[in-house]
Amino acid sequence: MAKIDHAGLLTESYEDAQRFFEEVFGMRKWREDGEKPVRRCWYMEGIQLNETAEKIDTEAQNGYGHISIAVESVSETMEKLTGYPVKVMNDHWFQLPNGTKIELKPLDKWKVNS
Repeated sequence: MAKIDHAGLLTESYEDAQRFFEEVFGMRKWREDGEKPVRRCWYMEGIQLNETAEKIDTEAQNGYGHISIAVESVSETMEKLTGYPVKVMNDHWFQLPNGTKIELKPLDKWKVNS
């Protein structure tokens, strides 16, 4: 069993992006860290905003940071990657051939956002 934990989005306009998700969708921020130009915040509803000083190429759709998936066993899931055309980045991150980064988290630490 696995569940989407959160989707990480890159933004050049950190405050504007926060205002957008809070005002348009009513999202509730539960955590924030870092300092300009690399701040991050997480919303209870599953969005993570990652500030970037780099120009985002919207044609290439590179404003998408990563997907975090909660799994029963991070180490067993990482072992299952053997034989697949992925780039292992560390003990809980890997990258798909199309560039999408996947972060794994333990399912027992995942909780339903309310």
